[in-house]
Amino acid sequence: MKKMADIQSELERSLSAPTSPLQPLTPSGHRVRVTIVDKTKNRKVRSDKSADEWSTANEIRISFEPGRAPDPPAAKRTTVQRSLADVVRALDRAESTPGYDFVALKWFRDAVLTLGGFDWAADESSRHAVLKDAIDKRLILTGKAPNPKAPQFPVTSIRLNRLVPEVKAILGTKPAASPEFEPVTIRGENLSTTILRERR
Repeated sequence: MKKMADIQSELERSLSAPTSPLQPLTPSGHRVRVTIVDKTKNRKVRSDKSADEWSTANEIRISFEPGRAPDPPAAKRTTVQRSLADVVRALDRAESTPGYDFVALKWFRDAVLTLGGFDWAADESSRHAVLKDAIDKRLILTGKAPNPKAPQFPVTSIRLNRLVPEVKAILGTKPAASPEFEPVTIRGENLSTTILRERR
């Protein structure tokens, strides 16, 4: 399901393209920033809100902010692969934090990733997009966990899918070595002796 964050990201990419009419107007060293705002409340629309809930009160605001424009396609693939690896390693650390029974999606997205020092995670729509990609690729599995503060609203939890080869490769997990074959001794004569005797 498409979210508001997806619309923002798609608009930013198209408005940053070399053929975009905004490109000549973009100040040097700046990038196009798209924000969806509820003009009746004069505040940003939640980025995880479904795009199907678009309202006539919504307004698209375009601004320029310091930073580089989105990477070209080839570089973008590398960036996506790097950001997925960042997410997997960050979730691996979060899962091993003592005292936590589960990792909450919202806490991981808004606290762990923003404090992780990843350049791409400073942008809210990027965090949404990368997490969505990791979940779609089954690198991360989602579930529900009890919410002690509001039991009627369970928390969305996440965990690494440690069985997929991509996660194993990122974490450097080696496959379990298969046990060496050990012959079993059976009482009686050798099978070869029995076969030769039966042929006579």
